[in-house]
Amino acid sequence: MHNDCHWLLSINVTTQRSQAITAIGFPAPRAPRDAGGAAITTAERLVALCEELERTDLRPGPVVDATFGELVRLCCHPPAGCTGAVLERVAAHVDRLRGLSSAGEGLMEQYWADRIAGAADPAAELERFPYLGNYLDLVRLELAALAAVGFGVPRRAVVLGSGPLPLTGMVLADRHGSEVLHVDRDPAALAAGTAVADAVGIGTRSLAADLSAAALPADLADEIRRADLVLLGALVGADAAAKDAVTARLAAAAGPGTALLVRTAAGLRTLLYPEVGPADLPALDVLLEVHPRTDVVNSVLVARAPR
Repeated sequence: MHNDCHWLLSINVTTQRSQAITAIGFPAPRAPRDAGGAAITTAERLVALCEELERTDLRPGPVVDATFGELVRLCCHPPAGCTGAVLERVAAHVDRLRGLSSAGEGLMEQYWADRIAGAADPAAELERFPYLGNYLDLVRLELAALAAVGFGVPRRAVVLGSGPLPLTGMVLADRHGSEVLHVDRDPAALAAGTAVADAVGIGTRSLAADLSAAALPADLADEIRRADLVLLGALVGADAAAKDAVTARLAAAAGPGTALLVRTAAGLRTLLYPEVGPADLPALDVLLEVHPRTDVVNSVLVARAPR
């Protein structure tokens, strides 16, 4: 299952007192001469894909799968030198694209959760999930980021916004021996995720909780206090303000040795997921910021509660 994958990282280390470090004497990379044309073409194609998806019900199938596949590839690997110009040109469509991506991801996860849980050979069916390799690479990246700032493989992990196909927690439990608690506001999504984990023989726990509430439920706060890792899914919190509110409550509940991992996005990937940076999360001490340049879509912030 893609154990031999290699990936490159673009890593920015951020502390409260650090300044950006640049190499003196090295010019900035030149944008290609046709960057302007590439930006126009890319922006037009992104809008066209948005309109194509809006003409569907977003449920998995040949047309929807192909359209989302092209959208993800274009956001992850745009032509060089045109990201800023593309974002300016599609600014009016960002909410549409993110809404479509969120809805489509939920439908895709539910579809595959049902397929896996109902299959005669659930493990073999899980192997057929087209984005399995991306999840494996993302967890590998996140564990490396945690190790880079002194956190080990978590013994106890809480995954917030686990959804109906909770692959992150399943990978942590199955491959790294973590005790995992899946948390989602949707009981149906939790039930689907539990059915998948049970079908493939991976033991996890689940808890229904709405993180947008004014305070964390007492049982969830206790789980967070005892966890080594709390992971905030990319779709938990619609924008930076919502994520700030959630992470402030997490920081208040976290123990002194708890790592807080926040998934975000950068570049054109922000058309798929909300963007959040260290400055948007004043309740956290952000230790590391990781931006992949591979097929992995999410960026990662590794943080802890201020000491």
